[in-house]
Amino acid sequence: MKQSVTNKANLSKNKKILFIVIMCMVTLLVCLSIFEIAVRIISPQSDLRRRDLFFRYEPFIGAEGIPNKKGIFATRSFKTIITLNNEGFRDDNHVKINTQNKFRIVTLGDSFTWGHGVENDQIYMKVLEKYDSNIETINMGGSGGDPPTALKAYISRGIYYEHNVVLHGFYIGNDIVAYYPKDDDSPPQWGFDSKGNFVLIGKMKSQEEVNEIRKKSEERYSPTKKRNLKKRISYWFVRHFQLFTFVGNYRDYCSNLLKGSVFYTRILKYFGIENKGAYGFLDYCRKKDPEDVEYGWKLLSETLKTMKDYAIQASAELYVIIIPHDIQTSQKLYEKTARKYGHNTLEFDLEKPNRKLAALCDKLGIGCLDLLPLMKEETSKGNCFFFIRDGHWNANGHRFAAREIYKDMKKRGWIK
Repeated sequence: MKQSVTNKANLSKNKKILFIVIMCMVTLLVCLSIFEIAVRIISPQSDLRRRDLFFRYEPFIGAEGIPNKKGIFATRSFKTIITLNNEGFRDDNHVKINTQNKFRIVTLGDSFTWGHGVENDQIYMKVLEKYDSNIETINMGGSGGDPPTALKAYISRGIYYEHNVVLHGFYIGNDIVAYYPKDDDSPPQWGFDSKGNFVLIGKMKSQEEVNEIRKKSEERYSPTKKRNLKKRISYWFVRHFQLFTFVGNYRDYCSNLLKGSVFYTRILKYFGIENKGAYGFLDYCRKKDPEDVEYGWKLLSETLKTMKDYAIQASAELYVIIIPHDIQTSQKLYEKTARKYGHNTLEFDLEKPNRKLAALCDKLGIGCLDLLPLMKEETSKGNCFFFIRDGHWNANGHRFAAREIYKDMKKRGWIK
């Protein structure tokens, strides 16, 4: 009898445990489903965020678009179709010889020139073509690119196209970079050798190594019969759950956001430590440039000088377009950003990097157009040129840039 009572008690206990486990699993499933729906509505994740699906390793430049690739790029601010040409650039295919005798512009730059957030035909250099049917633009901008990387793209790809102008879209927000390359770095980077000469430092991987890197990258997010169980599970989650992709995409972002927060800054300040991560673009606007920023300007000067030398060899003009940071165009946004990170707005000169770059271009004899003054004026009238919370130009920003570039090139006598 006692044994029977004990068995019933154990059975009842096991049922309770099983019930609790099932309820926990159901609750977890419901919560994950809610998060998944929230991500798809508020911040949809696209294939482009998984760079492996649109970009691949390149042994000299570092990364290149996958030739003839097509897909969707979507965030809560926009949804666009990405179409890459036969060289992996976001453009139509172009012949290297200027058979139609058009005014040709090779464009270099980062995600602004690549067209982050807009359709292919809405990118500023493509809008520029609509002003004059005799203008042909060849877009070699790359997502995440910087001037030293753009220089590598130009000397390895751009100079082989007949062109009249090489236009470099310079984003003042983060294009002043500081590289300290080593002899065994790969891919090679521009830097200064022991004698102070501006040279490429590092080495290129062999074709076998490149193929292996590309193979691993492709297999990570692409179907394959050779995929093991762990990779199959990972691939299945990536393809079916945007929450899984969201966590991977924003892990580093959230870490950087925390390191740049007022809370983290105050903790470091308590111990007498400066939080360099709390400055971002404002690092370029301080009264005295930090050591890394000074070196970045030195590197930029040699980069532009070398780019101009190659442009001259191609019988072309080098033309720099200064793309402003969104907080430069709006005093309200600047004050909000400064408060967010605990800064005093009087400590910074927002137009300092623009003036410095314009002066550098003038010294080197390089054509330069700073879009900040007019963009700032138009913003004060209620015009919006940037995506909210994104920092890139919307279609209106690209149209504005194309219009001003066209007007400036006419003043210079490059086009009639």
